[in-house]
Amino acid sequence: MATMTSPWGPSPSIPPPYPTAWKPAGGRAPPTCCCWKTSGREPLSSDSPGVKRHTGSLSSPKFLPPMRYLVFLLFLFSACAATDAPRTATTAEHGGPRYSLGQWSFHRALFDGEMSNFDFVRTAGEMGFEGVELVNQFFADRVDNPAFLDSLKATAADAGVELTMLLIDGAGNLGASDPVARNAAVEQHLAWLEATQRLGIPAMRINAHGDGDAEQVLKASVDGIGRLARAANQRGIRILIENHGGWSNSGAWLTELLSRLREYEVGSVADFDNWCIERDNGQLWGGNCTKRYDRYEGLQELMPYAGGVSVKAFNFDQDGRETSMDFAALFDIIRASGYDGYLGIEYEGDSLPPREGIEKTRALAERSWPRREVVGAPAMERIDSTLEGFVRRGDVAGVSALVYEKGEEVYFGAFGEADREAGTPMQRNTIVQIYSMTKPVTGVALMQLYEAGKFQLDDPLADYLPEFANLRVYQGVGDAGAMNTTAPGRPLTVRDITRHTSGFYNGGDTPGLQAAYEAADLRNYDNTLSAMGAKLGRLPLLFEPGTQWHYGLSVDVQALLVERLSGQPFDAYIREHILDPLGMDETRYVVPEADLDRFSAAYNRAADGTLTQLPNEEAHAFNLRKWPLTPGGFGLTSTLDDYMTFARMLVNEGTLEGTTILQPETVRLMRTNHLADTVTERSWLPSKGQVGFGIDFAVRQRPPATAEENPGTVGEFFWDGAASTLFWVDPANELTAVLFVQLFPYDQIGLHHDFRRAVYGPFRPLPTAAGH
Repeated sequence: MATMTSPWGPSPSIPPPYPTAWKPAGGRAPPTCCCWKTSGREPLSSDSPGVKRHTGSLSSPKFLPPMRYLVFLLFLFSACAATDAPRTATTAEHGGPRYSLGQWSFHRALFDGEMSNFDFVRTAGEMGFEGVELVNQFFADRVDNPAFLDSLKATAADAGVELTMLLIDGAGNLGASDPVARNAAVEQHLAWLEATQRLGIPAMRINAHGDGDAEQVLKASVDGIGRLARAANQRGIRILIENHGGWSNSGAWLTELLSRLREYEVGSVADFDNWCIERDNGQLWGGNCTKRYDRYEGLQELMPYAGGVSVKAFNFDQDGRETSMDFAALFDIIRASGYDGYLGIEYEGDSLPPREGIEKTRALAERSWPRREVVGAPAMERIDSTLEGFVRRGDVAGVSALVYEKGEEVYFGAFGEADREAGTPMQRNTIVQIYSMTKPVTGVALMQLYEAGKFQLDDPLADYLPEFANLRVYQGVGDAGAMNTTAPGRPLTVRDITRHTSGFYNGGDTPGLQAAYEAADLRNYDNTLSAMGAKLGRLPLLFEPGTQWHYGLSVDVQALLVERLSGQPFDAYIREHILDPLGMDETRYVVPEADLDRFSAAYNRAADGTLTQLPNEEAHAFNLRKWPLTPGGFGLTSTLDDYMTFARMLVNEGTLEGTTILQPETVRLMRTNHLADTVTERSWLPSKGQVGFGIDFAVRQRPPATAEENPGTVGEFFWDGAASTLFWVDPANELTAVLFVQLFPYDQIGLHHDFRRAVYGPFRPLPTAAGH
């Protein structure tokens, strides 16, 4: 968990109003940025003192297509090149990123007079960089010197490099609490804005620094930066804020600021390293870091706004890997965001000469960028062995899995029996009850209506469902046994029902409240959604809305909201707007009699390992006939291929084979963590790994810290079902996986962990962050 304790989580209510890789007028490429420190010669670091598968069998490995193989070799050889050999700017021609060089990498030579600004630009060109990021500290006295600025611009043109960004320090605090000081800072930045325009640079990086607590600096920064950004917009220049000291080193705080500045299209510079938010000296720099934000979580939060990325390194091991951060995980986050701007290379170590350190940093970036094949022959063997082992040991009767990578099927396997008593094998077209994997389908339906402008996430739910207008919050029971309640501190919102912070009770020994919910019998199959909502609206909430994560009835309320907003029965809505357009013909509430021979039995595993098949008439009761209740939180049945279709639509950001279900911005919003760090009570959600929660998905925020934690990739979003089914979407690797089984109680055997490990391979510990 991040150590941030401010009230701000990410601000995902409105997607960024610009593409991830923003381009100004004229089609100039989006810039990137390095990070540097305060003026003078302060310490460098902010923290320093497809193979299709057949049932149960192996297939030949899938070889890289010739062009992919060529690109792989180019990256490999470039990473192994001599560190001071001349470079040519060929990376982008082969589909990789463009690299810019951060001027701070040569700060010692520049401050000592051994290198001029012109020398730096020419050196970057000689080293094969396509762009450079200038730092105003190195020509602070020439902000209004047109001859110098014109000459620097001409030098860049002669060197064949683009001036991608100007980074501003020492021009006053735009978040100063004193209006006079803030106005002076705006004026100083406006002078640098004129210089940026004269240089022909499309972006200017500034700092969100100020005095006071988090909210005070936030409000002052909105004013100061907003005025600057308004002037920048008129000049076709984008303002970018870096995580660069103090409150800005919190991803949650900075994304809140960016959301408040969205009308000005202010973006971020996502720096790999600046995540210390408190120091023992109380200053922006120096001293020991006493509170640190998680770098992986922070980078994931900033990337939707990114107009630049600072790829920073300090020290390398003998294999050329950075010793304090996992470049592979960080690049997974970048790729998953869809960012295609410049990557700014910045070396801030002490052990190597600057040029050699720069080359090693770029080589590591080039090695980390390509999407690695996940499911090759070794992974196929691992998955087969893992799933077959669960069947062989009698832990499950039958299990199947399907994996797609980069748009191609790379694994299918089915083992054991779907119906042990009937002797029916587990097959590709076996129908299973997906239980809570119904929830993401409901979330997609609701967000289609969000796209249509039917609601905003922070609207009070009672605006659309008046039965929730007079809610009360449980405060225990009195001497007579009656429940004590109070009015909620704020209204229950639509966002609350999308992230399970509504307060609806869902089990547990809570005197009075437990009995009241049981008596209401909310999930009686004879209830309609409207009847369920009417009963629920009369029951107290377990806690204040927004203060805890508590799984339960929220998604059934989403289904009711879909009915009210669309004017259609929920089951008819999802059929017309999701299932039929995607061709998901076998995802249904009711399994017709003709298909019952493909309907998997359900099994209960006792504590001693005994596996018992449950009677079909009991296990399948909800799905054998049409009931008045069409829940949003459970109830659908599906097949591997049907649910994989849904997952593939999500990994493609809402569109599959020409059919658009959601817009990309909406899918990104759904897969963004919506839980602030102040929501510390999260029930069993932490058992899923280091995750937050978006809109009906768990969202992985950090790489696994231990071998026991569920494996996965940062940025992955997923959910599972009560009968131990599972699916996930991994945008970084363009990978989707679906695992089907019918096992109760929910995964007591480590099936999900071991299946994930089989897909991704052995656990790799993260580097320590000591010293940075």
